[in-house]
Amino acid sequence: MATRLVTKPAAKAARSISSSGASSATDSSASLPVMDATASTRMYRFSEHFAGVGTRFSNPFTRGTIVDRDIKVAHDPAMPSADASLKAPSYNGRHKRWPGILLMTLLVLGSVVGIIVFAAKSSSASIERRDAVQLAMANRARIDSGLETIGAKRDHIDDDGIVNNPKQYKPMGCELPDYQSKKGKIWAVGKNGTEVPVSIKGVNWFGMETGMQAPFGLWDNDQNGTTVYAIADFLSLNNFNSVRMPLCLENILENKPLEANIINRVTNRALDMSSYIHLLQSIVKGLGYRSISVLISMHTLNRMNDAGSLWYGKGFTEDQFMTAIDVLTKNLCSDTYWNILGIDVKNEPFAGSWGDGEKADFKAGAERIAARMLRGCPKWMAFVEGINQQHEIVLDGKEYGYYDWFGGGLHSAKKFPPTFVTDNKLVYAPHYYTPAVFPQYYLYGGGNVTKDSAIANYIELDTPTLKGRVKATMYDMFGYLNANKGPAVLLGEFAGLYTKDAHPMKTTQRCTDLTIEIAVEEGYAGAYMWSLNPESAYQFNPSDKPGTYIEGLLELDWRTPNKPFLTAMKGLDHLKDLKPMPCFPIEKAAATP
Repeated sequence: MATRLVTKPAAKAARSISSSGASSATDSSASLPVMDATASTRMYRFSEHFAGVGTRFSNPFTRGTIVDRDIKVAHDPAMPSADASLKAPSYNGRHKRWPGILLMTLLVLGSVVGIIVFAAKSSSASIERRDAVQLAMANRARIDSGLETIGAKRDHIDDDGIVNNPKQYKPMGCELPDYQSKKGKIWAVGKNGTEVPVSIKGVNWFGMETGMQAPFGLWDNDQNGTTVYAIADFLSLNNFNSVRMPLCLENILENKPLEANIINRVTNRALDMSSYIHLLQSIVKGLGYRSISVLISMHTLNRMNDAGSLWYGKGFTEDQFMTAIDVLTKNLCSDTYWNILGIDVKNEPFAGSWGDGEKADFKAGAERIAARMLRGCPKWMAFVEGINQQHEIVLDGKEYGYYDWFGGGLHSAKKFPPTFVTDNKLVYAPHYYTPAVFPQYYLYGGGNVTKDSAIANYIELDTPTLKGRVKATMYDMFGYLNANKGPAVLLGEFAGLYTKDAHPMKTTQRCTDLTIEIAVEEGYAGAYMWSLNPESAYQFNPSDKPGTYIEGLLELDWRTPNKPFLTAMKGLDHLKDLKPMPCFPIEKAAATP
């Protein structure tokens, strides 16, 4: 008789990382840079603007935990004129009468020549000083590519001499393609009928779903932070071609100007912070400059992320959700934002059901949201995640009971697939994680599950066995949909903690590596790693040590890559159709004779 083992979620005690960098957990690697909060240095604290900071939600599968942090407020001085340093110095010599016209003429000519030469040298020196200052500012914000060689220099110099800080991102001249999902792939389809398959190597870049209303990392101060230009450049150099951008329903509806100086406006001068939507628009254009696409994620209902996991909840109705969809399509569905793939209709709807016709039926909800989106933007795609259910599976002769990862439960889509008003617009976007988020028992060869869901005396599996279990559970949750090669299937979130894995045999790290291997081998349409942000927190490291552990693709200074993690992501470079997002030039109308 097979042994049946069930791993079930349990509530967790909160642990936090204080602004001083001390952690109440045992993870010394979670300490943050010490910042000198003097009277003249104003600090901005994350925890004042959203929940989930250094705490764990009632269910351990939730991927929303963010470490607390103090950031220097970005000052907003007036940008000095680039021409100010180019003015020639005035000449205040005294004029005297000389008895010889010839001598006077020679002196005048000599003086004029001297002034011209002096002014030229002075102007040249001023330009050199200006260029040196601008290059130094650009280098401060630049993110180390992590590559051995990066080829030709890619600095952008604006017409006013500012380096890597455009005044604006001008239209690329690309048409918004008809993005389609078919034959197991994502396709960009031009007006002329040209179809280009594109695999996705993506990152999640969070922050706009919080009360800070902006992606993290753009504060660019003298200690840490960077710019949207530098982030796009870093991603492009490392073959990332897409960013999943979490948003908040409350922020969309209120559409307020950015209140906090959490973005350095001087070094991100192309960003329009006059409203939430304007900021999103300018970020989309900044990423499009490097041919990077954007997937909008309807991530949370409110800034504190305590209104529920569905598309409606405490204080929010479905009608309000649909209004937010209208706001997005009205403001972003155009050639200017040609690089938007569509909308992930709701992040991790774990409290939903599937296909039962009840109020919480996420299949039905996703269909209605997609219909509303397609009414406003028929060229976008709707990305649909799964729910959270318990299943049974036999692995290596043992029967296991397990729960889906939040967003990963598409088991019922086999019987009840979503149907849209327009063909080829459905993309399945499940999530799959590692023991750092929750120690699933099937990822080990044994151990004792404790009251806080840790696994004491865990036994790590050899790599072939571990790969078999990752592959089998991926297939059971959602991978069978990919095998059919109908609508595209990609991972909307995966990975997490990597370099800091404390397992002796690196089980957490290997789960990420194996997820990538399987996605490539099985021909998935792509994957979005979680996350670019270094502030993302995880709950187990290793599986017998619950705590708060942080890691991202970038280090805490936002300028240094997490090289082992970045190297691991190179596995996605083997996706068959990975390429920068294709630009179909806008066809100009023929002139009337």
